[in-house]
Amino acid sequence: MVPREGVARRLCSAAGDLLGAMEQPGAWDRFYARRERAGAAGHFEWFFGYEAVAGLLPPLLRGPGVARVLDVGCGTSALGPALYRCCPRPVHVCCLDAAPAALAALGRLLRSAPPPRHPDSRLRLCLGDATDLAGSGFAPASFRLVLDKGTCDALLRCPAGPGRAGRLVAECLRVLQPGGRLLQFSDEDPDARVPFLERVGVAGVTVQELGVPGVVPYFAYTVEKPGGRGG
Repeated sequence: MVPREGVARRLCSAAGDLLGAMEQPGAWDRFYARRERAGAAGHFEWFFGYEAVAGLLPPLLRGPGVARVLDVGCGTSALGPALYRCCPRPVHVCCLDAAPAALAALGRLLRSAPPPRHPDSRLRLCLGDATDLAGSGFAPASFRLVLDKGTCDALLRCPAGPGRAGRLVAECLRVLQPGGRLLQFSDEDPDARVPFLERVGVAGVTVQELGVPGVVPYFAYTVEKPGGRGG
């Protein structure tokens, strides 16, 4: 079992004062502002980049019409933008974060990005709280796929702990279409993550080890919303 302290140490070394304050948008604003002042260029990735999961995502977007995707807690990751750019079918991606500095930095990165592979694909950056998607204007059954790369992990390590992480999961499932999927990327071992998801009311979690090179294994936790196939 991979201890949660392993992720906490990496987050702490990368983000300084974020540990213990990762649920506070102001802490993330300070983090991204420090990166800008230090001249850091490019996307900042927790865990791994888009290439590690590029083959995993397209099958989850199958269905009629345009596939809508929500990336919660996007930061400046290339995950959502790369999916928008590389997907062979039309996809509308919403990158959501509570930190204005993160979205501003991501927007600057996107100015020089190449166009999407499909001309009908769209990308937008949204400011909002992933634990209160209703308050941010997201209607039920809005998305075919919700991506969470490290956001649940960060909330589990904040003082409010599993309570806020549980609200995150509930909100992600609320905005999913019947048959849509919530896909969490994490380095937390299944012995810890699956019981957490079950405690917050999730059933039928599928676990896949990603095979990303490195000392720590990474996992994809997939939850399908009951009611049919995503469409």
